[in-house]
Amino acid sequence: MTIRHHIAALVLSVLVPSAAMAQSSATSSSTRARIVADAQKGSPFQVGRQTYRVVVGLRATARGDASADARLAALGIPPGDLVETKGPLVFFRQAPAGTTAPTRLAAASAVAPVDGAPTFPVVVNTVSGQLGALSGTLTVKLAKVSDAGALARDHGLTIEYVAEGIGWAFLRVPDGGDVIAAAAKVARDPRAKAVEPEVRTHFAVPR
Repeated sequence: MTIRHHIAALVLSVLVPSAAMAQSSATSSSTRARIVADAQKGSPFQVGRQTYRVVVGLRATARGDASADARLAALGIPPGDLVETKGPLVFFRQAPAGTTAPTRLAAASAVAPVDGAPTFPVVVNTVSGQLGALSGTLTVKLAKVSDAGALARDHGLTIEYVAEGIGWAFLRVPDGGDVIAAAAKVARDPRAKAVEPEVRTHFAVPR
């Protein structure tokens, strides 16, 4: 299991539903592309060799063992706002929070609970147009492994896991915190050699 797969399992520990629970009313690919194209988006950021932007007005949530429509209904989201399902996640439209563009973007970049269930920021790959979700975890290459605790504490983050053998820490941004802003802030700390927000775009499907 790779480090990225480990964190995916840690952060989004949800069951992948069966093929029989396919989406029933997701938008067409052309409509989805138009929704993304028309939405306010954040500045580009890099994860590996891929470039992403946060999409304002889209969110993702884990559907568990329910259908996509049932999961959204539980959150008070109309079935017509379902955009797509991908693995264990449901992507949907939600009115942007905030009164100005900067506050709307900050809210869109935060993991936030709705009726006790976490909803995740949605990002778009600037080349492929594929949607993904920010898990709320930062992967940080440490200058010194011993700095993990102090680095997390000083930036208001919590430690999920430290891979001491390779010098990586996985730090959680608190609910309501701007994930992209947190990554940029940690990246300016000399105790961090590299920082990336965790983006989930691919999910294993059981055979």
